[in-house]
Amino acid sequence: MDDQKEKRGGAPEPNAAQKAEPNAAGKPEESREQSLHDELEDLARVFQEELDRAKAEAAADAEREEDAPGILIQGLDDLPDAAAQAKEAAEEQPEKEKALCECCGERPRGTQKDPDSPYCSVCDEGLRHYPFDFLNVLLALVLLVFVFYGGYQFARHTEVFVKAVEADTLASDKELYSAWNAYIEAQDAMSADRIHGELVYKRAIRVMYRLGYMANAAEAGENINAWELNLPHFRSTKTQLDRAAQFLATGDAAMEILSPYSSTLAQDIPYDDVLAELEALKTASPEETTAEDGSTSDSDAYTPQYTGYNTAMVAFYQYYLALISNQSLETQLGFVEEIQSLEPEETWIYATLLGELYAKTGRDIEPICAKMLEVNAEDDTPALLRVIALRTAGDYDEAVAQSEAAIADGNANASELYRQIGLCFLLQGDYEKAYEEINEGFQTTNPSIQLINTLALAASAAGEEEAYADLEDLLTSNGYAVSGDVLAYRAGTCTLESIFTEGDLDVT
Repeated sequence: MDDQKEKRGGAPEPNAAQKAEPNAAGKPEESREQSLHDELEDLARVFQEELDRAKAEAAADAEREEDAPGILIQGLDDLPDAAAQAKEAAEEQPEKEKALCECCGERPRGTQKDPDSPYCSVCDEGLRHYPFDFLNVLLALVLLVFVFYGGYQFARHTEVFVKAVEADTLASDKELYSAWNAYIEAQDAMSADRIHGELVYKRAIRVMYRLGYMANAAEAGENINAWELNLPHFRSTKTQLDRAAQFLATGDAAMEILSPYSSTLAQDIPYDDVLAELEALKTASPEETTAEDGSTSDSDAYTPQYTGYNTAMVAFYQYYLALISNQSLETQLGFVEEIQSLEPEETWIYATLLGELYAKTGRDIEPICAKMLEVNAEDDTPALLRVIALRTAGDYDEAVAQSEAAIADGNANASELYRQIGLCFLLQGDYEKAYEEINEGFQTTNPSIQLINTLALAASAAGEEEAYADLEDLLTSNGYAVSGDVLAYRAGTCTLESIFTEGDLDVT
């Protein structure tokens, strides 16, 4: 019996004597044991409840894990879309939180006047009356004044700007004649507005130099101060001004030698002596150039620097001497080819002469024509050179056709083209038509000395003696003599065919 009680965890029942004896605390022993038993029972009950609850939670977790999808990601497509999650989160956000004021973030947005306002009524009212610093307002007004003033000044100078841009565009397209005219207009506009645009003058000088307008380039250079020409970006301009002054000085020196023979017949010119004088210029030192009154009028003006005369320019005047002295075409060609070898980039000196001499001697003129158009796309000289080549080759009909087409296209050499047409009719025996065509060229523009002599020759051939007398008077009154070819034809010592098929193949 006692054994069974021990197996059930119970204590042996005390005897009667034990029940009757008190414990040290004055309580009965039976009461103390009962209290201990009760506490143990309560502890066991609490432990059992906690154990049952833990088991229930474990079972619930197991069921959720079975129902949940696997945690392994099979591929990138299994990754959750962050943008979609953010959108879902925003949609789940309470409408109250989404409608808060953008300024304070506390009160709901919208006002009585504007329910869709992003601000609450308090912030909206505060923003309408936000104080501005007086200095900031003043600064804004000053900046506004400067903006309007800048616009006003730009509007005043728009013409200068437009003309300068137009000239630069034409120059970049190698339309040099149009560019030159546009630069002149830009300079006039700058002068009227009292603008000193050095860079505009720089680009204008470059165009004038490439065209061979050395006097114009030198004049434009006076608008740039000497100290500015020492700056790196004006280095090329300074070189062009120096060379322009050298070309002009060489021309002046050469003309001093040639001017006494301007009205002398070819056979009366001492060719060898004059040629030697010109040759001496190649090693001579030019005289110092000064202002007309012997002093420099502007202390800031630049004085060009160069050493000696330009050899290529001397060769040009040697060619001119050979031309007026009726030297052979090969002699003339030798001087022109010397110019080309000395100054290949300065096409304005030699290109036209070389093309004409090539045409007269049966050489190919197309390479030199291409070179001229490469420098200046508006150069009308190649069309004239092709006509001369056709005329000297005896293809008169084609020469007339191309001349008429070039004139119709507005070729700048219209007067010379009319002269070439007249030469073709002279060689075909139609003297009246020849006189008519050459006279048309004479009326077109300021005639050259060669054109006047050619017209005098055609007038003689057509029997227009009164016209011839007027032309002779025009030449002599201006210090020129009638061409020896014309005088020889009138004297009967040469024929039209010999003038245009021998020697220079033209009236000289």
